Amino acid sequence: MAERLTDHRYRTIDPTKLILTISKMADRVEEHFPASGLSAVANEVAAVAEGTVARVKEIKKPRMGLRIMVGFMVVLVVSGPLLFSLLLSFSDSMTNLGDFLQATDAGLHMLLVLAGGIVFLIGMENRLRRNQALEGLAEFRSLAHLVDLHQINKDPGLDEVIAPEHDRRTVRSDKELAYYLDYSGDLLSIVGKLAAYYAQNLQDRVVLDAVNEIETLTSTLSNKLWLKILVLREMMTKAQTGSESWK
Repeated sequence: MAERLTDHRYRTIDPTKLILTISKMADRVEEHFPASGLSAVANEVAAVAEGTVARVKEIKKPRMGLRIMVGFMVVLVVSGPLLFSLLLSFSDSMTNLGDFLQATDAGLHMLLVLAGGIVFLIGMENRLRRNQALEGLAEFRSLAHLVDLHQINKDPGLDEVIAPEHDRRTVRSDKELAYYLDYSGDLLSIVGKLAAYYAQNLQDRVVLDAVNEIETLTSTLSNKLWLKILVLREMMTKAQTGSESWK
């Protein structure tokens, strides 16, 4: 069997290409639907993408000041009890079993408390990174719902009397409606990819769960769009077949 050559560039999301793809997408929406709400959302997604790459880069930076402070506190937590124990006077021997059990039980509890404190201090940097990532991911959730709000009244066969005036200016035909729904689906997919960029760079279980929630949300909203597109295509096909039958 021939040996397959692999390129590791295709195993990770390239931030430069990610921003370029989203920028081109926003330009296409602006060109097709100028001064529309969807175009404004697309430009906002492009701006958020640039901010996301910068934020992830900032989150990944080592916090040397925090690490020095945590290291000092860990040394203090470990050395404090040892220095304190040197100031105490101990009896040369245990008089009975109760004294021995009492001493070992107190020492065990002290070691557990110290170990818990050390673990808490060491994990402080990761918790700060997690909180920053969750703040950014919450923004993606809002963007996904915003995209959905812009297409929610774009239904195939929608009566012009019911459609708002600005919608009739934006979408004038079934073909334009198909483009509008397709672009909305692409924007939802992009939001999911931005969330995946966090998962690629931050190996944190809580962050990964939040990313999965956003990807599930964007997939669910995209499925609604594809149902509309399928219905619209069927209507367009029937309309085309009916017009040809009259020829």
